[in-house]
Amino acid sequence: MKHDASHLLDAAVLLLAGAIVGVGVALRADVSARPLALALALAATAVLVLRRRAPTATLAVSGGLVLALFAVDHAAGAVAVIAPAIALYSLALSRGRIHLVAAVVGAAIAVVIAEIFLAGGHAHALTLQTATHVALVAIPVLAAEALRNRRSIIELLHERLELAERTREQEARRRAEQERLRIARDLHDVVAHTLTTINVQAGVAAHLLERDTSNARAALVSIEAASHDALQELRAILGVLREPGDGKAPLEPAPGLAAVEAVIEQARGSGGEVGFEVEGQQPERVPDAVQLAAFRIAQESLTNSRHHAPGAPATVTLAYAGDRLRLTIENEIRNGDGSGSSDGVGIVGMRERAAALGGTLQAGRAGDRFVVAAELPYRPGV
Repeated sequence: MKHDASHLLDAAVLLLAGAIVGVGVALRADVSARPLALALALAATAVLVLRRRAPTATLAVSGGLVLALFAVDHAAGAVAVIAPAIALYSLALSRGRIHLVAAVVGAAIAVVIAEIFLAGGHAHALTLQTATHVALVAIPVLAAEALRNRRSIIELLHERLELAERTREQEARRRAEQERLRIARDLHDVVAHTLTTINVQAGVAAHLLERDTSNARAALVSIEAASHDALQELRAILGVLREPGDGKAPLEPAPGLAAVEAVIEQARGSGGEVGFEVEGQQPERVPDAVQLAAFRIAQESLTNSRHHAPGAPATVTLAYAGDRLRLTIENEIRNGDGSGSSDGVGIVGMRERAAALGGTLQAGRAGDRFVVAAELPYRPGV
């Protein structure tokens, strides 16, 4: 496509230059010299077809023909200088500095020779006008230099954009990897806590099995519930993580639903207007993995809200609906903020958390608000 466009441009330049030169020479040349003048002028224009492949030779041939035209008819030669000017532009655009300097010097000498022809062959007739005509040689050179600089700037911008895109992708991968490792550490905390509970309850059951069967039965029921949670959390680890984490789990218990209020209070303490609503009755037992996911989603969403729309009111809603926990975080979208973006790495991490538990998470604009809505299923009555 680009090759075809360059051919069309060359043809257009050749036809336009030929038309201008041909009409100008036909109108200005002396009647007796008109056939020869037209032939020389059109020949000087026709060689422009080679200006891309051999710009130096094109300039030399075109300039020589125009000088010959000056010898035949001064007025016609003044019109035909368009052809060598185009050749000089092409040379300046495609060749190095040495070729360009030599071409400019040659063109200036040709202008001086043409002025001598106009003065009837007397070199002493050169005037300030001659110097002006010599200076005009710089016009195609400067035009080519401007285009060369523009192309260099555009190429540099493309390189910077490609570098920025590669850097952005690398940063996104790095942050996603950090998010996966954080999920691994959080789930490890929950599994370790659950297994500790199983271990303690198993010891109690073994101690009471022969003395107090009712309490031993309660301990076994607790073990069954905790082991179910542990299996669910292990499936989440296998479903989300593709590579093993390398961080050590902290000794503190993993944050849960109670910590959501602490995050909200922290947001309020930093100047944010955050509402908190609870719908339905909290079950006696919500799996630790679900609590941790809810806490992290609320934490990430409020962090995004403060970052993208500082000071905008937000609302956090926890809704207990039978076999699932619905968590919604809404904040106002203010003019010029970026809170409407749903492609951030943080939201990707929240979706991974929800998916690890068999749930879903949606994030996006809803009118003048940005809404994060997560559904986290759990086994009721356990």
